[in-house]
Amino acid sequence: MALDIDEDLIEEISSRLDLREPNREALESLVLELAQHYSVDAKPPPFEAVIDAATGVGKTYIIAAAIEYLAARGVRDFAVIAPGRTILNKTIANFTPGHPKSLLGSMMASPQLITAETFSTPAVRVAMDDDAQTKLYVFTVQSLTAPTTKQGKKTHEFREGLGAGFYKHLASLEDLVVFADEHHCYFGEVFSAAIRELHPHAIVGLTATPDPKTPDDQIIYRYPLAAAIAEKWVKTPVIVGRRDDRADTLTKLTDGLALLSYKDDALEAYCIETGNPRVNPVMLLIAKDTAEADDFRDVLASHEFDGGKWADTILLVHSKLKGDGEGEGPRRPGGR
Repeated sequence: MALDIDEDLIEEISSRLDLREPNREALESLVLELAQHYSVDAKPPPFEAVIDAATGVGKTYIIAAAIEYLAARGVRDFAVIAPGRTILNKTIANFTPGHPKSLLGSMMASPQLITAETFSTPAVRVAMDDDAQTKLYVFTVQSLTAPTTKQGKKTHEFREGLGAGFYKHLASLEDLVVFADEHHCYFGEVFSAAIRELHPHAIVGLTATPDPKTPDDQIIYRYPLAAAIAEKWVKTPVIVGRRDDRADTLTKLTDGLALLSYKDDALEAYCIETGNPRVNPVMLLIAKDTAEADDFRDVLASHEFDGGKWADTILLVHSKLKGDGEGEGPRRPGGR
């Protein structure tokens, strides 16, 4: 993969996708490191890198920008690997034409979205055989592991139109670039092998919490949460206290959700008055460790807590969740 550095193209893509500055810097870092690996050092594939960017800054925009740049340089095959169903569905929405969350309106590459549900359909098979068409394969990592699960069997079994299983088809692509979303989830032997045995030209991990085993020289860009808060790309936390000494989990969660409800009422009134579209407020709970995060989730998901009102609104993310557990639970609709 010979790759030059086109600063004008980086700026044009950044403008067209309205990239935030840290996302533009992440794109530039990726382009520079790819060019160093292949065009300067003439190293063999795969190129491996990790982009450490705070949650909420917009990692999907980095993926879209990288696809735009590399597609303009002739790359036609991209894959986004998600750790679980929640992130998979979000990614599919981001690259589905006409979806409210779609980024395709600002993309010139117009990638054909291919999923575990669509790869065997005739129309998608035609696109897969078209060397001029940019393809974006979006799967959970479980779909790419050995055929011990329903999804794994589906992607590994022989397909007459492909002349092989879908997994082998991906592994045969000469220019495949893999984006590993929530990269810290893939350090287990099975998941790591499932990605590397695709023999991609590049593996680009994106995460806000790099695994401690990640080599320092693989992390090509860092944008921590503190910087995102300071530069106002994510909301500034507000600390609220009580006049009494009650500090049990149930009290803290009840207080937080009371404030969330007040904000919801204020937003509802504002949107009605101004005609702006409805936006759901979001409460972010930061736990001291993964065990406490699990405790918070269990309380909120309980139907004994506030009549079960919050049971279907929880998104749990922490470093010990693996596979389908990562990003556990649905988002409230309307939040960004």
